[in-house]
Amino acid sequence: MGSLYVDTNDLLPHLGPLIITIGDIVTSHFESAGISPNVSIIDHLTNREPVDFLPPLQTIDFFTELKNPPGVLTHELVQAINQAINHQDGSSQILVIGEEDLATLPAIMLAPVKSSIIYGQPNMGMVHVIVTSATKQDAWNLLSQFDGNIDSIFPMIP
Repeated sequence: MGSLYVDTNDLLPHLGPLIITIGDIVTSHFESAGISPNVSIIDHLTNREPVDFLPPLQTIDFFTELKNPPGVLTHELVQAINQAINHQDGSSQILVIGEEDLATLPAIMLAPVKSSIIYGQPNMGMVHVIVTSATKQDAWNLLSQFDGNIDSIFPMIP
């Protein structure tokens, strides 16, 4: 769905105005490069093993912690992503107790066009998705294959 990068510095020139990182390692790479994402979604795990997360470069202005089981997208996670994206002042962080891997799809659905969504591809690098109407449609097509009432979980989508 996006382009693969191994080096954060190679990715920097391609970033959109809103940066959303998903995963502890990706978020840590951005922080190490001196860039605080507008929204970071972490779970203190990588490959389901605990990881020490670097403290953010700047103050987190919006923070929430919530439960989201592996292989599931909860309504609470989708709402938190929407709140974080729409938080105008400073950086936002969502700490997921459970698993944040599926957060990429609602992030694409909820982020403004031209936003950058960056998530980890284990043992390969970082995938960068520029949000477009086509990527939103691709995300919706994937989400519509999930069990549950997907329309009810995304009432905030215009």
